[in-house]
Amino acid sequence: MILSQYRTTFLQKVSNIVQSLPSVNLALVEHTQNPTPKHRGVWIGPIQRNSWILDSSNCPGMRCRAGDSGSISPETDRPRHTWHLYAPNVPFWEQYDRPELLEEDMWLQFDFNKPWPPLAERKFAAIFDPEDRFVEYVRAMYEVQQHGRPGRQLILQGLLLAVLGEVLTAIQAGASGKANDPWQICSHGDYDRENRLLSTVDAAITRKLSSPPSLEQLAEELDMSVSSLAHRFKAETGLTVVQRIQWLRIRMARRMLLQSDTGVKSVSHKLRFSSPAYFAKVFQKVTGMTPSTYIATARRP
Repeated sequence: MILSQYRTTFLQKVSNIVQSLPSVNLALVEHTQNPTPKHRGVWIGPIQRNSWILDSSNCPGMRCRAGDSGSISPETDRPRHTWHLYAPNVPFWEQYDRPELLEEDMWLQFDFNKPWPPLAERKFAAIFDPEDRFVEYVRAMYEVQQHGRPGRQLILQGLLLAVLGEVLTAIQAGASGKANDPWQICSHGDYDRENRLLSTVDAAITRKLSSPPSLEQLAEELDMSVSSLAHRFKAETGLTVVQRIQWLRIRMARRMLLQSDTGVKSVSHKLRFSSPAYFAKVFQKVTGMTPSTYIATARRP
């Protein structure tokens, strides 16, 4: 019971922080493989930008400092898989003892239109990413940025929000974010344990999207009491089971509406909503737009 109350409080806190997220824009993604070797043992800097910087130079024997004379972060070793986050206009320096081992250099620059509370007072943070999830995000962002494909900006925005989501989760774990106490990105194993109930419920619902199971039927299938399922699911996800059912059905509806020969009435009928009007009401509640607006946007050449 105490754990459930804690998780509910934690999820509400995270929800409040997410809702406070201001508009964020990606300024630049830089990704260089096998970069030109740096000068051995020489401090490079000051490096300073007028936007937020999230950077990684995965190289043994690397040292960094931030702020004049290390006033923000003193000179310290920078372990592998560690990213540094710098606030706008914060100067920093880097030094390489073994520059020939530098395989990949990554920079991500972004801007908020107003301060975001989790980072509002932050000038510098170290982030440990043992599974290199940030690496995959930035590689994907760089690839998208280099090609003028339809929807490019939307994809980049989504990937940037995913990065900030990882940062927010790491912040909530309680580390200080200093070089010797970095925020740590959760491993997939941590997520797997936390999302086991969500995955199980999703699988049960997805099998019968056109006629989704009731809470009682789900509880019976999972060998749980109705109250236990309802309370545990809400504590672990922040959603009710009914809200999750609606979200999954609308996700399928969105996929179906991408087809040029599929209309609102057809999707409503196939997913067995009581009427097209009720389908449109649920669709707008979940997505924030009407089905017709979604079709006009998603099918745009």
